[in-house]
Formats: sequence, C-alpha cells, structure tokens
Amino acid sequence: MTTGKSRIIRGPREEPQLKIPGRTNLNKIKDEIIHFYRHGIKIAPHAESRPLIPLFEAAKVKLPPELKVDHEIMLYNFYLVEVTFSSKLPKDQFLTDAEFGINLTDDVKDPVRSTRAIRLFPERKDINLFTVDMEASIGIDANANISIPKSGSELLPFQKADINAKIKAELIAGPYKIQIRKAAIEVHGTSDQNIVWNYNIKSELSKANDFKSILVLKIAEEAKSVQMHTYLKVTPCKHRWKIFKDTLDPLEDKTVLTVELAKVK
Repeated sequence: MTTGKSRIIRGPREEPQLKIPGRTNLNKIKDEIIHFYRHGIKIAPHAESRPLIPLFEAAKVKLPPELKVDHEIMLYNFYLVEVTFSSKLPKDQFLTDAEFGINLTDDVKDPVRSTRAIRLFPERKDINLFTVDMEASIGIDANANISIPKSGSELLPFQKADINAKIKAELIAGPYKIQIRKAAIEVHGTSDQNIVWNYNIKSELSKANDFKSILVLKIAEEAKSVQMHTYLKVTPCKHRWKIFKDTLDPLEDKTVLTVELAKVK
C-alpha cells in the first residue's frame, strides 16, 4: 500500500491563444454595416430633366453657335439633367468614400449618334472647389456652360446667389442649390456614355447629405428612349470600424433612371 499524497499527472501545458484585437467582432461589424447600407444610402428614383433649347427661348437668349448648328443641321436636342444620391446617417457614422457612375443608353440605331454628356458637374476643372462644406449654387449660362457663381475665387453661398439680380440675369437656368462637400474628387467621362465620379471624403459627414451630379446631354432627335444605368459604391465608417476598412467589400446600389424627353407636338 502506498502512503503519502497521491501524485497528479498533468498533460502538456496549453499555451494561451493569442487574441487579435477586434477579430471576434468582425461579423458583428459587418452586420452593422449592412444594416446601415439598407437604411442609409439611396440613389434618388428620378432624374430631373429639362430640354435646354426651350429654356434659351423662354429667356429670349440666342443659342450659342455650337448648339444652333448641332440642333438645326445635325438634328440633336440638349437636356439639362440632375441626378442625386444621398446618405442619411446617425451621428456616429460617416462616409469615407463614394463612387457614383452612370452609363447612358438609348434606342438610336446609329452608334455615332448615341447619347453622350457634353457638360458635367463636378468636372475635372471643378475639383479645386471641393475644399469646404457649404450650400453653393449652380446654373446654366448663355454659352450653355455649367456655371458656379463665385465671389472672387470663393464659392458664393446659395442664399446670396439666389437674391443677386446680376447673377440671375447671367443664367439661363438656375441658380439651383447644391451641397459642396470637402473631398478629393476624380472625374471621368466628358463627351462619353460612361461617367464616373470618385469622392475621397475629407469631412466626417453624418446625418443627411446629398450629392448632386449635373449633366448636359446631347441626344439625337430620333431618340425615343434614353436611360441612365446608375450605380453607387460607398464605404461607411465608424471610428471603431476603421481597422476593418481594408477587409470589407464596398456596399453597392444600382438603379435605372429614365431621362424624360419632351413630347413632340
């Protein structure tokens, strides 16, 4: 018989598992982001369109030679079109970047006469304007260019532009209100059927925000249907999501918008 304390035989010592900070919360964070996407981002369901030539006629302003020749000789019409995507975020969420794209299609058989954008906002020349967060204004001037009223080199707030008789007299259409957001922007697609805007947003934009794209479309007279196939990719963020930013796919939304064409009398 053995006396004394029994000997306890222990197995190999288990090494403690190394916990990677945040790894166990990844699925929860993904669920949060997907919930945000379903409730906080959308492309506006309608594109606002206006035929440009009647606007010139109503303002009793002569068409610029370029538009006059294209309209009367080449049989094109021109439309001012506004497209908006928006975000509605709680206070603790913000966007870090967004990509908004448009593919133009129509029922014109001759590809040479396909619908394309001849003016854009924002355009490459406008990217230096996106250094502040403010409500600015935009319009179409007598040369059919997209015009952004300024005071010197600074953007003019919408309220001041809207009551400025001189600015209104210089515009064929507008001023319309737009929200300028502090961002680094890349733009591709002038005189093309595919347009893409990339926003690398520098402000923490929470609550409700609209991003408006303005186009002047050149549309063949024989076109009976013009559509805009739009897509939106966004990266939403909270401060605690940032460590996962590179591991998450961008969230996407797509919709097809119809450009309303004037009825032939």
